[in-house]
Amino acid sequence: MVSRYSAIQPKTGSRGKAKIGASKLNNMEAKAFEKRTVKRTKMVVGLRVPRPQPHTPDLLVHTLDISSVGAKIGALREWIRPGSVLLIQRRHTRARCRVTWSHKIVPHEVQIGVEFLGRESGFWGVDLDDSCAGLWISQTAR
Repeated sequence: MVSRYSAIQPKTGSRGKAKIGASKLNNMEAKAFEKRTVKRTKMVVGLRVPRPQPHTPDLLVHTLDISSVGAKIGALREWIRPGSVLLIQRRHTRARCRVTWSHKIVPHEVQIGVEFLGRESGFWGVDLDDSCAGLWISQTAR
């Protein structure tokens, strides 16, 4: 099978120098594969995030991807700083998690990545197959 990166050729600038060298592409490819230790599953799950301030409504958000160690969450309307600790609630189950990254998609829409602070094996209510962790060759295999 041919990697989708093998067809990428470095672009050259006006002076003929490569903008991105082949070695840099190999480093970027290796870093992308090294980061993932647990398989993500695309799944939309409604969540409630209670706010720490009294008399403020809870945030109603949803997941985009889930895993046994965390999730990618969308539908946020405000920035949440990476490193913040949140309490998320799915039905009657609560879990503490840490925001690992935060990304502004468009004005008034933010996505965050969270990781559980404790062992939350049954939080999602589905059996997630962690035995598939490892190296994925293509984007579709993730």
